[in-house]
This record gives sequence, C-alpha cells and structure tokens, in this order.
Amino acid sequence: MARKVQVVLDDKTYGLLQDLAGPRAGNKSFVVREALRHFADREQLERALDAVLGQRHAREAMEAGIAARRAGRLVPHAAVVRRPRRRGAR
Repeated sequence: MARKVQVVLDDKTYGLLQDLAGPRAGNKSFVVREALRHFADREQLERALDAVLGQRHAREAMEAGIAARRAGRLVPHAAVVRRPRRRGAR
C-alpha cells in the first residue's frame, strides 16, 4: 500500500533531490524511498557496530591491532599469501 507524505525542504536540499531525480526520469519519490532505505540500513549497521564495540574483548582486540599497526608489526596480506606453508600447518 502506498501512502502520500508531504515534507518541507530547504532550497539546497530540494536542488539535490531534483539533481538525483533527473537521471531517474524525474522520479523524486524513488529518490526519497531509496534515501530512507539507505539511512535505515546505515542506522542498523551503526547499532550493530556499537554492540560489537561495547564488548570488552572486541574493543581490546581492535586496540591491540591499532597499536600493532602503529608499531609496524603487521604483515601485509599479500605477503602472508605468498609465504609457503609449513609442513603440518593448516
């Protein structure tokens, strides 16, 4: 079921809406729907990230990784992939 909604936009925001709608056959409703979905997805992702960072072990692991990077102790992924595997290693 579709519903009509009326909103008030300042001139700059309305200009952005028109610019984004132009290549989409002028469909402003499509642009607003997609923008709202994008915003909702971003909010959900931020809540999930906050939940992970709220866990002490995850926060400590991330801080340790940042410290290792600053100290130059990280090995680039490409270098790890090129290393030969040792016998018996999985």
